[in-house]
Amino acid sequence: MERSIRIHMFGSFRLVIDEQQVGRWRAGKSRDLLQYLLLRDGREVPRSTLYEALWPDAAWSSNSSSLKVAVHMLRRVLAEAGESSDPDSPTLRLVTSELGYSLESRNIWLDCDVFEELTDRGMRAEAAGHREEAQRFFREAAELYEDDFLVGVHTEWAALRREWLRSRLLQVLHKLVNMDVERGELLAVTHWCRRMIELEPFHEEAYRTLMLVHAQLGQLNQVRRWYELCTGRLRDEIGAAPAATTVDLYRRAMRGALTLRDSIPL
Repeated sequence: MERSIRIHMFGSFRLVIDEQQVGRWRAGKSRDLLQYLLLRDGREVPRSTLYEALWPDAAWSSNSSSLKVAVHMLRRVLAEAGESSDPDSPTLRLVTSELGYSLESRNIWLDCDVFEELTDRGMRAEAAGHREEAQRFFREAAELYEDDFLVGVHTEWAALRREWLRSRLLQVLHKLVNMDVERGELLAVTHWCRRMIELEPFHEEAYRTLMLVHAQLGQLNQVRRWYELCTGRLRDEIGAAPAATTVDLYRRAMRGALTLRDSIPL
């Protein structure tokens, strides 16, 4: 069997080597150290920067043993997973330098990197006029994003990457909604809009598109449901009223005076 290293950072963190999930993290910060270095794309990170990222409430000292312990434990985890003698085999290795540490990774599968690559390929395909190919890339990207980045990790560096990836997913979902509207795939449109609302509960454009689609399907109860959910969330959670555009669209939907193009583009 060919060696494989797969790393999942959407949802809960998982390191899977040769189809076996690594489950023993002897020191909690060893896992955090791996996560942080994975986002540095092989660049060397000074010890003081690592310490500040992993222990933000503690003052850095060159005499501190906390980082040394995390490094030692991470080395043990990676060593126990074994290393292939094949130079082309997937590799994950912690490298020490005079100033700090870096992560040597080769031929590994990292879900958030694959997500960004698929998104970029979709954008390039769309710009070149290859809309079907672009839609395929966007769908794959949206399906790969199974949950937010490193759910439960509340450090600043994780939060920044989390928000960036959420913004990229929202961009992908916008593209998919518009493409499926053009194709008349109304059920797919509702699926993508629901995903948008999961990301952004106050995204009025997504609510408007859902109301419009259900109006097209003659499902006025669903139109009312989405309108009431939108207005209720705005009122109860941020003390705001829906935009005039949302109110007008709802009223026209209930009168049967809408066409699908009324909601495009998002």
